[in-house]
Parts: sequence; structure tokens; C-alpha cells
Amino acid sequence: MEDVYDLIVLGTGPAGMAAAIYAGRYDLKTLVIGKEVGGMTNLAGEIENYPGFIGSGIDLMKKFEEQAKMFGAKFLNVHIEKLGVSGCRGVGVSEAGASAKEFVVNYGGGKVCGKSVIAALGSEHRKLGIPGESEFLGKGVSYCATCDGNFFRGKTVAVVGGSDSAAKAAIYLASICKKVYVSYRQKKMRAEPINLDRIEGIKNIEIIYNTKPAEILGDKRVTGLRLVDSAGSQIKVVDGSTASDGSQSKIVDGSASPESGERLLKVDGVFVEIGSTPLTQIVEGLGVELEKGYIKVDKEGRTNVAGLFAAGDGTNNPFKQAITAAADGSLAAKAAYNFVKLGK
Repeated sequence: MEDVYDLIVLGTGPAGMAAAIYAGRYDLKTLVIGKEVGGMTNLAGEIENYPGFIGSGIDLMKKFEEQAKMFGAKFLNVHIEKLGVSGCRGVGVSEAGASAKEFVVNYGGGKVCGKSVIAALGSEHRKLGIPGESEFLGKGVSYCATCDGNFFRGKTVAVVGGSDSAAKAAIYLASICKKVYVSYRQKKMRAEPINLDRIEGIKNIEIIYNTKPAEILGDKRVTGLRLVDSAGSQIKVVDGSTASDGSQSKIVDGSASPESGERLLKVDGVFVEIGSTPLTQIVEGLGVELEKGYIKVDKEGRTNVAGLFAAGDGTNNPFKQAITAAADGSLAAKAAYNFVKLGK
């Protein structure tokens, strides 16, 4: 007979850890499963918009973990292989959405069972899908500036993207790199105003608007990035200098492109910051309803499958921040308590 938990939390980012903290306070027997505590929050070099905390993402998540353990949560650091609805105590497998009271989570080497599950699996970095990206992964292509930036100290790099994470990556890289280009497909970055103001004051950051990468070049390592404008025609950009025809590499307002003809950014590294894709594959087999690829939940984290809740970046909550993910986790934990202990 398998040991059955009141709640199994899938994921160890802010949503999952907050869920574990609140589940412990509700006296739910809780197991948290994930390969590494912190998730994508660990990639944040400096967090300054989480009330009461300023520091690295890793340090914030360590505090989450300490609190979750203080309230009795157990941790299993393994790769999640499958989630199903099963009879952990000898009952046959039930159909998706049925009234079975137990879920089973399979991982390498075993399985665990729970009366309820919170899916807080978060997301993964979105890929560019261009030639050279996979070939030079770890050889100049990176999805984490704070993780890999130090390898490019004193060198020239490019950041692709216009989000706040792209802005933060550029700001950090500018502090250690000789030159930082930012390529963005629109005419204005979507970063928070405070970070846009910071970029304006950093001389070794150059933003190239209305452009997108077409190819990452290199031999054994990255040596260049080929850009096209957002409409598809090629633009002239050569490591910040004036092109041979007199056109300038810097497009400051996006109102015009340089003359036609191919030019390259000469860079040693390319940092991709174009958003993320929700990790929903684990729950899709249970018939969970999705909305534009995200798990659809109500305001308390309930899905359309009884006993299955979701929280964080993988849900249809439009605001993707550590603080909102933590709030989602706390609400889902309360809903799980109501389901397990009160039958509602």
C-alpha cells in the first residue's frame, strides 16, 4: 500500500513553494516534487520588486524553502515523468475528470500518491528557432545572463528581446561586457520604465529596433549574429561602426532602416530573452482545459479536473511575476484544503 499525501505540489518555483507553505499551515500532509528548488526565479540576478526583499533569485527561493520545511513540507528532488489518476490503494485507474480521490505521480525509480495536486510547473525559455541556435548552445548561445554572463567578461554580446527580462539582462551584461547590443522586433521595448531609464544612461548598450535575428554564426563558438528587419528585408549593422555606404548601425527610433544589403553584428555571445512557454504536458493527459496554451483556472486555482489545481506562470494568469505566482500558490493551497478536508 502506497503512502498517500493530502497534497502533492509539482514544481519548486515561487508558486509551488508558497503553496507548500500555506498547505503546511492548513495542516495538510504535503510533498513537493521538482528537480531544483527555485525554478526560473533562480535565474534572476537581482530581485528588487518583491516587497520586503532585495537580493538574488536564489536567495529568495532559499527563504521560501526554509519556510516550507518549517511548516512540515517534504521534498523529493526528482524529474516528474507522469501524472495520472490511479488507485494507489488497490482501486483501478479512473477516467480523467472522474471522482477518484487519488492522483499518482511517477518519477524515475518510483511513484507517490496524493488526494490532491497543485501543478506549479512554471515555464521554459522560448527558443528563436533559427539556424545556429541549437548548434551553439553552451558555445556562445545562452538563455541566462546571470548564469553565463561572466564567461563573456570584456567581450561583445547581443541580447535578443524587448521584455523587462531582456532589459535586466542587458543592464547586467553591460556591467561586465565591452559592448551590449539589444535587438528587438518592435520600435519600443516593453520593459518597466525604471529599467528603460537605466538603459538610457548606460553608454555601452545599443538598442537596434525593428529587427529580428535570422542566423547565429560561428565556427567552434559564436562569432556573429545576422539580423533582418521585422518586415523581412536585410539591414546593415556592423559592430557599432559606420557601414561602408555611410549608413549608421544604430536605429534609435525605429522609423527607418539602413540601406539594403547584409551586415552582421560581430559578437561573442547571444543571450535569448524572448519569453517562455508554459510547461503543461504533465497535466494534459488528464483532460485539463487550456486557454491559449496555459492551464485555465478560476480565481482560486481550480482546474476543470476535480482535485487538480494550478498556480504560477503555467496558468492563464496574465501577470508573470514572482509575487503573483506566490499569491497563486497560496490561493491554490486553500482550495486544496477545502477539497481534501471539507469536501468542496
